[in-house]
Amino acid sequence: MIPALLLLLTLAVGIAAVRKTRDSSDFFVAGRRLGAIRAGLAVAASAFSGFVFLGGPGLTGQVGFGSLFIVVPAGFTAALLCRTVGRRLVLIAEASGAQTLPESIAFRFGARAPAALAAVAILVGSVIYLGVQLAALARAARFAFPDMSLMTCLVLGLAVVLAYSLAGGMVASVNTDVLQGVVMVAASVAAFFWVMTQVGGPADVAESVNAPGLDAAGFLQPLGVLEPATGFGFLLLFSIGTLGQPHMLHKFLMLKSPEALRYLPAVIGGAQGLSILVWIGLGTGAVLLLGGAPGNASGHPDEAALAVLNLPGTPELLTGLVAAAVLAAIMSTSDAFLNLGAAALCRDLPRALNRKRFQSLAAARLASLVVGLGAMGIAAWHLAEGGLIALLGTLGFGAFAAALAPTLLLGLAWQRITARAATLSMATGLGSLVAVESLVPGLPAPPALLAMAAGFAVLLAAGLVSRPEPVSEPVRLAMTL
Repeated sequence: MIPALLLLLTLAVGIAAVRKTRDSSDFFVAGRRLGAIRAGLAVAASAFSGFVFLGGPGLTGQVGFGSLFIVVPAGFTAALLCRTVGRRLVLIAEASGAQTLPESIAFRFGARAPAALAAVAILVGSVIYLGVQLAALARAARFAFPDMSLMTCLVLGLAVVLAYSLAGGMVASVNTDVLQGVVMVAASVAAFFWVMTQVGGPADVAESVNAPGLDAAGFLQPLGVLEPATGFGFLLLFSIGTLGQPHMLHKFLMLKSPEALRYLPAVIGGAQGLSILVWIGLGTGAVLLLGGAPGNASGHPDEAALAVLNLPGTPELLTGLVAAAVLAAIMSTSDAFLNLGAAALCRDLPRALNRKRFQSLAAARLASLVVGLGAMGIAAWHLAEGGLIALLGTLGFGAFAAALAPTLLLGLAWQRITARAATLSMATGLGSLVAVESLVPGLPAPPALLAMAAGFAVLLAAGLVSRPEPVSEPVRLAMTL
């Protein structure tokens, strides 16, 4: 009942947004009308997706508490994001009117090459990350409707997301994100405290370290069953890599005033901090409550979170609320990536190639459809392979981190970073990620972390040997304020 009500409210918000979506500015940046509360909830909702609500507990069931190294950085990344890259993007957007991240990059460097490469990275990463969301949506829908196949659930889920995203663009996305963010926070808190009552509280969880079947494997140890290089690699990747996530950074282009930055870290950090409770709570439940070998007690590890809520004695209201939150988390991120991918396809790439004939609202909606169908192919392959949502999500996150984080962190702050250096860094990050994933599988450290480090190394080296290039006064002010 609650998930169905959420879907109806989401569709209603999306339909209402059609009247407010009159041009590309409305479609891509919601008319730049966001304050701190709406923007903060939108950032948190789009950042925490099916990757967190299904993938997180599923990964915890597989590797233990070491999975938490992925979400621990959320305690400080909101402030880091707002004080570094986000602040400069707001000032650049205010001066240039940029509606996308590649447009901001083009304004900073005064060249098309880095913007084109950024658009390629965003398009590829958006299709992968959207595929993650659709795979999670299919599993969540199959839990609610067990008689339906995963592929049927996948098609229906994409249809719902496309219905309101194509109609209202970013206006619909932001408004639904606010609704979905509230639902996600409420469900996360409720699920955490319910699981804690079932396992006896944090003290009993600590005592369970020596429980039969868990002591040898070390699931409840700080690193779980992960190698130190993997756990601390996740910590670094999800700390610095957050600065390259376009679905979060894009919201900074929608702020109506830089004054909103004063309150944004508190809103983002508070919403994310509470939402992390679902990963901790249902992840603990996946290890301690399901019985049998951790991660194998449900039909698939990614269904562990829902299996915990299906245990006897679980309040129906809680089950419905968390199921609605899972759908909210997935949809809030899905519509963000639909819009990002569409902007890269019909706006950023044509401009980088000096072609401007794909700038209409109709072209944006058609591009969203193309991105959605591409992501559905990724999701169908992933479901057929039976892989973990969290691992595919890490690949999407890593692609953005490797390609964009070095240039956005250093390139927006250091005048010695030239357009050529930024282009080389992004190419190195993407190329290194593909090379490591393809040629050296099974490394303990996350491949994306190594690729991001390579991007930073190339950017620093190129910056040190390059002469500072003149920049416009708005860019200079953004760098120094």
